[in-house]
Amino acid sequence: MSHSPTDTDAATYDYDVFISYSRADKAWVRKVLVTRLQNAGLKVCIDYEDFQPGAPAIKEIKRAAMTSRKTLLVLTANYLKSGWTEFERYLLQTPDPNNTELRLLPVLKEACALPPDISYLSYVNFTDPEELDIAWKQVFRAFGIEEAEAAPPQEYTPKQWFLAHPYGMPPHFTGRVAERQLLSDWLNQGSQPLLVLKALGGFGKSALTWHWLLHDVEEGDWPLVVWWSFYEEKAGFDNFVSATLAYLSGQKPDGLNPTERVRRLLEYLLQHRILLVLDGFERALRAYGSLGAAYQGDGEQEIADAGRDCVNPGAELFLRNLASLPKLQGKVLMSTRLRPRPVEVTGGALLQGCQEVELTQMQAADAVAFFRVQGIRGNRGEIEQACKAYGFHPLSLRLLAGQVVKDLRNPGDIQAAQRQDLTGSLVQRQHHVLEQSYNILSLEGRQLLSRIACFRSPVTFEVLAALATEESDLENGLQDLIERGLVQREGQRFDLHPIVRRYAYDRMETTERSSTHGQLRDYFAAVPEVERVKTVDDLAPVMELYHHMVRAGQYDEALKLFRDRLDKPLYYQLGAYQQYIELLRALFPQGETQLPQLQSEDGQGWTLNSLANSYSLSGQPAQAVPLFEQSFLLAEKQGNKKNWAIGLGAVASVAYFPIGALQAAEANLRRRIAICQELEDEFREAIGHRDLGRLLACWGDWGAAAEALDRALELFEKGNNIQSQGVVWVYRALSALLRTRSHQTSNSQRTELAATALAAAQRAIALADEDTRTRYPHERDYVRAHWLLGASHRLTPDLSASDHHLNEALRRCRAINVVSDEADILLDLARLRRDQGNLPEANRLAEDARAIATRSGYVLQGADIHLFLAELAQAAGKLPEAKELAQTALQLATCDGGEFVYRVAYDEAVALQLQLGG
Repeated sequence: MSHSPTDTDAATYDYDVFISYSRADKAWVRKVLVTRLQNAGLKVCIDYEDFQPGAPAIKEIKRAAMTSRKTLLVLTANYLKSGWTEFERYLLQTPDPNNTELRLLPVLKEACALPPDISYLSYVNFTDPEELDIAWKQVFRAFGIEEAEAAPPQEYTPKQWFLAHPYGMPPHFTGRVAERQLLSDWLNQGSQPLLVLKALGGFGKSALTWHWLLHDVEEGDWPLVVWWSFYEEKAGFDNFVSATLAYLSGQKPDGLNPTERVRRLLEYLLQHRILLVLDGFERALRAYGSLGAAYQGDGEQEIADAGRDCVNPGAELFLRNLASLPKLQGKVLMSTRLRPRPVEVTGGALLQGCQEVELTQMQAADAVAFFRVQGIRGNRGEIEQACKAYGFHPLSLRLLAGQVVKDLRNPGDIQAAQRQDLTGSLVQRQHHVLEQSYNILSLEGRQLLSRIACFRSPVTFEVLAALATEESDLENGLQDLIERGLVQREGQRFDLHPIVRRYAYDRMETTERSSTHGQLRDYFAAVPEVERVKTVDDLAPVMELYHHMVRAGQYDEALKLFRDRLDKPLYYQLGAYQQYIELLRALFPQGETQLPQLQSEDGQGWTLNSLANSYSLSGQPAQAVPLFEQSFLLAEKQGNKKNWAIGLGAVASVAYFPIGALQAAEANLRRRIAICQELEDEFREAIGHRDLGRLLACWGDWGAAAEALDRALELFEKGNNIQSQGVVWVYRALSALLRTRSHQTSNSQRTELAATALAAAQRAIALADEDTRTRYPHERDYVRAHWLLGASHRLTPDLSASDHHLNEALRRCRAINVVSDEADILLDLARLRRDQGNLPEANRLAEDARAIATRSGYVLQGADIHLFLAELAQAAGKLPEAKELAQTALQLATCDGGEFVYRVAYDEAVALQLQLGG
């Protein structure tokens, strides 16, 4: 950097510039002015960094002015009305009243009436957003620096803030003043703790919120801030909660399960002024939660309500409480393409603690300012007209500006925009500008853009260089794409807007796409394996390898990789069922109504069953049904009776049963038993008897249930199947507990049945321990055994033991995220809290259980939960509410009607309605 001749005297000064300002304007001074001057290589003297603590302020001001080459006055209404800054100004002007040495540099930050002692001086005007570029040039030239020599501005980021995924701002971001003011009004005066900033892709939600955070949020008011982008790899909701708690507490929350971590985070928000900014939250929703989300466009009208559910149950718990709890000190800003359903009440209205703002277009003045700072020539009317043709859509305008700047005939003149095709609808015009931006690229530019599009998240320069032939060509190509608005840069990482990524990816020829993914497959295949998998993040390179295999069309190879390296750790060890689901869904390029894209029918059957099981365990049994049905129809077509029997039993026990399709479940189980008897397959026959026993117990056919369970145990003991014996004892305990609720059971029988259930659950625990010693642990067996031990101890009664086992069951359940068991455990914990006299906690636990059962469509669990809530309402004297809950319980317990009802819950609901006069 070369300074002007005045720099020959610069050595006589300690600083290049001293800044005189009002503390009311410190946000802009510290975050923008100081940062920009320091990035230009100037040594800045400012009070909060350079004044000696304890020294008289007057003395420090005089020292700063004398030892700085220039003094910059930040002129605002706040500055001029302050008596202290007036004194400071006189002190600065006295040595040179006429400013003949040009050591005073007035900067007009906002329009205000200047007093005579300043108005005679020429000032740099920062009040016109269209002339900001000129204003900065004038400031730099005052110090003998040409703008080209000034380093590009770096954002000021408070050291105490946790900005987990810094956003790579596109160049020339300007304006958005009205939108930023709206965000500031919500933050500083708004009553709702949650603001949902909603817009379709391309509206610059991330850029707006990042710029607002760094320029408009006062760090003194909000010392604790988290920025988290769900667009990043390894940035799922669980990781967000864990990382945020580690930031807030200074230690990792290793001893807490996922739900406890969510509750701990809510406690922090209740007690402290914390700002959380959640960027790209649609990636946490089912509609955008897949491996292919990076390539997914908008189409909200085609997304069912279920698509707005959170992938992670903990995220639903977080949002629901965030928008409901009173007197929260913290606030959460969420940018998203879709509004999450958990922030709504029935009917679609927002919860009281949630506000939503939808962005539809850029402000005209902001669009003009954006074009101005890029040096585009043209008057305001011409620029506005050009932008209006694209509905002031930020991404389209960024691409249009790139085309104007790069125009070969008249570069930088807005008239270049007039040569665009402006026919067709607004959407067609927005698509056309993207198409033109792509078409005018060189072949090498298109190839580089498409190569970046093959990555699902930002990619480093090193990775791109490893795939490139010449590094110099790569640098030039990236710079061109950035200038055209097609690529965003963040340090050494490069990313695409989802709309650009999808367009560039779709333009690739099949052979080019396969070749590129093949290169990336080889790259990730060379990443060393983690010796011992402890978290899902440890599997990230394997999942990336799997992704590129699938995208290269190598479906069978991808399935082999999945079964060898991902199946067991994700399913059994980590219980990462949603991740498991999204990986397997990639094998269904034509959708799940078609068979997976695999050559082997055995592979197709395995994939269908595995995906269906994961859907069921993760709380999505309705999604599992068609997959199971495809599986056993495929087996029937093959004449593979063994697989047919497996599919019949699976759909009955983990899909039909929880959603209350009891008649279909019974028919399938009896058909399975018959096929297995024909095949002399006693092990799978025993599974059929076991699951039929559970079903018959729910019908209230106690004798037939006992016979089925006895037969299952006999066959499992014959084959020495320890783990399966344990499940039978679990179902025996469950049957005994259900029978205690029957109106035909006497009090003495209830005491005996509670003891029977306790002994059966204890036997289940012992068998789980034996199976762990001889083979490997089945964590879900422990979950169910501890649950039923806790439920049994409550009836004996031993409330302390009940508390221990139910909490252990919940801890283990949440550790592997078995949603299908969680509501049952929560309900029994609620029953225990009622027995202990803690009615508010009982109600809360039951409501948590109801949320799970309702979201997942669990009919039998839902019946029990609504019954319990009705009883609580009745005890509290809320009779209308109790009647409504009892009616819902009866509807759920009816299931298929006739003999196919959930007997104990059905009878209890009828009896309760009679008590309530229903």
